[in-house]
Amino acid sequence: MSGMMLKWIALILMLLDHLGEFFPQAVPLWFRYLGRLSAPLFFFCLAKGLEKTRSRKNYIKRLWLGSVVMGCGNFILTMLYPDAPVKVNNNIFSTMVVIGVSVWIFESFDDNYKRKDRLQRPEAALGIFLGAQICLWLLSDQIVKFGKHWARLLCAFLPNAAYCEGKIDVVILGLILYFCKNSRKKLSIGYLIYCAVQLYSSFTRAAGYGDFTMIYRYFYQWMMVGSLPLMLCYNGERGRGGALAKRFFYFFYPAHIWILFVLSNVMK
Repeated sequence: MSGMMLKWIALILMLLDHLGEFFPQAVPLWFRYLGRLSAPLFFFCLAKGLEKTRSRKNYIKRLWLGSVVMGCGNFILTMLYPDAPVKVNNNIFSTMVVIGVSVWIFESFDDNYKRKDRLQRPEAALGIFLGAQICLWLLSDQIVKFGKHWARLLCAFLPNAAYCEGKIDVVILGLILYFCKNSRKKLSIGYLIYCAVQLYSSFTRAAGYGDFTMIYRYFYQWMMVGSLPLMLCYNGERGRGGALAKRFFYFFYPAHIWILFVLSNVMK
């Protein structure tokens, strides 16, 4: 299965997930179950993209531009629909920027890894990155007092692990997928451990409410384990589509979320 095929599968699953997110009363819950498989597949494709791209700087720059556009659109829609039944919080681009920069820095510590864009002073880059992340986290904690949409707007321009979509939890997933991507055994072990932690978290949260049915009614993130077989089917090929398909994915993600958000308010 090519990388392009994985992206199309992830896109369809993402659409089902967001239909369930914005129309929870009209769409069956299993749409959201299937949607748990989407983000891991996109992050797996991100890992392959970071490995194969000729310029990580340009690759991350495109993700950052997507984050800015998405963040600005989300902010405007939040201001237009302040009482929306479902908030528009989605911005996977910001999470991908944090993952991409982290991978670039961590991998630059390996002197045996030969890339033209390998950072020459990874220690300094890591120090600056961690310092910036802490400062942005503290600043966001102050800005969020005026509304979460302000903190998310800041994160769109200056992505940070504390306020990006999925937060540090998903950033860790992205790093696991990247550094385990070339070994099916390591990928399986790393991903299964991550999903087991998600399942444990669901159990503890459900136990806190005294209702274990919440594991599949509300706390079902652990179902993402179902994406592992698809990752293992990856054949190393990019697949057909090229630049046109790439632009479509960048366009489709914000467009379909904004359309569904507006419709959910119009039809509420």
